[in-house]
Amino acid sequence: MPVMTDTTSIPARFRLPAMAVLCMATLPAHPARAESQHLTLVPANTTVLLHADSVVGAMEGRFARVSGTLDYDLSRQTCHVDLTMDATSVHMDTVVERKAAKSGNMLDSDRFPTTRYVGDCSPRVVKGQVRSRMVGRLTMRGQTHPMTFDTQMVFTGNTLTMLDSTGTFDGRQWGMSTMLHTVRPRMRTETRITLPATPAARG
Repeated sequence: MPVMTDTTSIPARFRLPAMAVLCMATLPAHPARAESQHLTLVPANTTVLLHADSVVGAMEGRFARVSGTLDYDLSRQTCHVDLTMDATSVHMDTVVERKAAKSGNMLDSDRFPTTRYVGDCSPRVVKGQVRSRMVGRLTMRGQTHPMTFDTQMVFTGNTLTMLDSTGTFDGRQWGMSTMLHTVRPRMRTETRITLPATPAARG
């Protein structure tokens, strides 16, 4: 049945209800798809790496237990991350390195079993290219200080499929020791968050 669009012939007392019905009739049958995404962070989709340099070579670590949330707004290309790492679960290449990483000189996991990062990412233009940066606060060894990550957003079509964030920090800010200068104070951490592909993204 055709929808009536001319309400001038309707008596005045009936025009408002008729216009309301007309507006409802012209609304889309389905609401627009929300652009925001929410993801619960677990070891299956989140990898947190830790890199330190020592006099005997590089120390590469990974947190086996992580948890948290990621909220991402596709239309604004912004995100909010709340990520907790179990410091007792850090795995290094050797037993000696693992003991050093968990010791009171570094993560001090016996006293401070969790490390947490809360931050927000947003786009910015650098030399004509869009880059993303995550600004937040890292709580480690019972101390909280600002920390910024350079973030790369990987898309499949219009769908975010990975968030890869890399940052460096001076461990001395959080009370870490250089172990008599055998470990360099500046360390690097990388977080890779993989989002599940949607049917459209799978192609």
